[in-house]
Amino acid sequence: MNKDKFLTLDCKQRVEFVNDLLKNKGYDLHQVADFISVNYSTFTKIMQEGDYVYIKRENQYYKFVRNENVISEIDNSADDLTAFLTENIDVLKKIIEKQKANDDFTIDKKIFASKLSTKTFRMPEELYQQFVLTCEKEFPHLKIQDIIAQLLLNFSNNYSND
Repeated sequence: MNKDKFLTLDCKQRVEFVNDLLKNKGYDLHQVADFISVNYSTFTKIMQEGDYVYIKRENQYYKFVRNENVISEIDNSADDLTAFLTENIDVLKKIIEKQKANDDFTIDKKIFASKLSTKTFRMPEELYQQFVLTCEKEFPHLKIQDIIAQLLLNFSNNYSND
């Protein structure tokens, strides 16, 4: 990355880029400044923008929070996860209870490691809709195609002469 491109990045992107070099490439701050072709003192000043500080023992830049009650940037992924967990808490509780009772339908690892094939089956519409409703209600964390594959595997294992 050249100096101009580095300077056009926003603070967070710069920190991510520099932290990657520090962590994954094993660079120190002087090497990073040389890599970007920026004077070391200019580099350290630029990196302090946005209240980022360098923690030497961690060899990384971190956001400095002046007041814990006022955090200006919230990690969206954490918010998304919290929202998802809040919305699906009842489903998650059901899944955990079924797992505790060891009554959960599990998918064999072979299904995920196998080459996929597309097949068409004819069956009564009412039966399929009942199956889909059961899957959505009892196993919302599983894909219908994986459940069908597991059912086919179970059938083969139970009725095979091998």
